[in-house]
Amino acid sequence: MKKKLVVFIFFIFCTVFLSLPAMAASTKFVRGYRDGNYDMYVNMANIVQNQGVISFWVKSVYSDQGKALVRKELPKKLQQAPIQYGLDYFVFDSKKGKYTIKLSSVYANEKEIFREGSKKWLEPKNSTIAAVLINEVNKYLAEKNN
Repeated sequence: MKKKLVVFIFFIFCTVFLSLPAMAASTKFVRGYRDGNYDMYVNMANIVQNQGVISFWVKSVYSDQGKALVRKELPKKLQQAPIQYGLDYFVFDSKKGKYTIKLSSVYANEKEIFREGSKKWLEPKNSTIAAVLINEVNKYLAEKNN
């Protein structure tokens, strides 16, 4: 009887400890935008706030149609690569009301195959993808701070 109790308790501990990282990982990326070309997920675990500037990562998972659009923008030698997803690093200055995408990467076979950056600051116009993502991050931060 003691053996069964020990095995049962061991099983419960294993279940709890193995499921906690899985639950944490599932809440790390939260879908912020979706259309026929891609689903965009914001990494809520790594949002950085510093003096009114908010920085966050966005992972884009492309549909077949979205992959075709991304391929058109890649250099010719990379257009046949088996594209998996993209990662973008957004920076939003809440005081100025402007954002930039500091880094934009495309991944194939779990390796970065293309990277570009921008120093251009833009206004997030209503109903644009950037505005939707920034609003999602602001809602999350407001809930977190309450």
